Amino acid sequence: MLELTKNEKISKTLKERNSHKTKPNKVCEQCKAEYYSKPSRASESRFCGKSCNTTWRNLNTDLASKAGRSSAKSQGESRRSKNEILFYELCKVKFREVLCNEPMFNGWDADVILIDEKIAILWNGKWHYEKITEQHSVEQVQNRDKIKIKEIESLGFTPYIIKDMGKFNESFVNKEFDIFCKIHCGLV
Repeated sequence: MLELTKNEKISKTLKERNSHKTKPNKVCEQCKAEYYSKPSRASESRFCGKSCNTTWRNLNTDLASKAGRSSAKSQGESRRSKNEILFYELCKVKFREVLCNEPMFNGWDADVILIDEKIAILWNGKWHYEKITEQHSVEQVQNRDKIKIKEIESLGFTPYIIKDMGKFNESFVNKEFDIFCKIHCGLV
């Protein structure tokens, strides 16, 4: 019987240890091909590669839109700033029918909705313009904003965006309210 050299023994051992890696353990949701995914990532992995992931995402834009609406709805009241709340209160005093965060635009909402004036006010804080956390995607937020604006316009409402990059500031809110009234309503 032939004796294996040291290098051959090492090679044989490594092949045996890694033999499971050559066996597919997942099926790609897009192309249905079998592929290998590391055990630590097998539960996360749905696609055999970036190409299939991108193809699936492009073919399922409605699902992405639905997920965005669901996310926005789940954030609800917890995401309202004090400035936004004060602006809403000012609107309730000045206008007849005022709603807040009502998902009436094909599942999308606006921060303040003036029904009679057909105006949807979007109170956009830093989250819409700057990266806040490691997981936060400004691009994703801005894409959702574009979808939301299209839905608002499709129902005959005019979107009005207020950019608020600071903390609670009553004079800022009052100033923004006065500007809004002058532009859209001829009021003050």
